[in-house]
Amino acid sequence: MPVAFTSEMAELIKDTVSAHIRSRNINESSKGQRVIPNAPSQWAILNDNIDPPDDGITAPTEGDVELLFRNSTSNALERSGRIKTLTHRYEGITLEVDTLVRVKHINGEWMLEAADCGPLGSPPS
Repeated sequence: MPVAFTSEMAELIKDTVSAHIRSRNINESSKGQRVIPNAPSQWAILNDNIDPPDDGITAPTEGDVELLFRNSTSNALERSGRIKTLTHRYEGITLEVDTLVRVKHINGEWMLEAADCGPLGSPPS
């Protein structure tokens, strides 16, 4: 015999799905985008000078960074050849070429997590 779908059933399904999402440490924004709070960050070197944006929310600036990897033998950071576009949203920070930065890939963009105060004296070759 068919059972009628009730609002209580809908609420139970909603609660179950919400609990599953929370258990995986993944939240959804109001636009349906996945936000992963503990996305790993990576070392990178700036390939471009990047000026601060006039409005970091609506008009961020962009520039290229090259991801770095740690050489397991020498423990030195080395260039990987993997170029990514950094979306720069911080209005008070000017970034210079060859500056060591930490970047994170969140919601489809590479964002700045940390930056040195200026270019490295001896950037990785």
